[in-house]
Amino acid sequence: MTQRIFDVENEKDMQDLWDILPDGIIKISPNNLAEETSLWSELNLFTLPIGLIKINWHGKTEIFRPLQEATEADAGKLCYFWDDDETIAYGLLSEVIIKERKSLKYGCCEGRRWTHARRLTKQEIEELC
Repeated sequence: MTQRIFDVENEKDMQDLWDILPDGIIKISPNNLAEETSLWSELNLFTLPIGLIKINWHGKTEIFRPLQEATEADAGKLCYFWDDDETIAYGLLSEVIIKERKSLKYGCCEGRRWTHARRLTKQEIEELC
């Protein structure tokens, strides 16, 4: 049986790779010196032996999970909020505001508006508690 090699330039391979990893993992990077692969979440770093998951990196040094921003269906759910200046917060999504040109703003229960928001995974909620 041949082990699959995930190609960072193949959209289907990347979708399959992110599907097999825990939801909280947001970034993967190789550490060739230590011969391991680093898996990053918002709160933790995990390492795997470099051959456990084979990735054709094509010279890239990291790959990121595509972000699924919050929708109106996520109102009342615990979310991670951030702005482009790297300010972050956690809280309940109170509203999704659609502005001109379909740009979104996300309202938090504290009344602040954020540029980005995504619903937290169950694993992330457990790690925060």
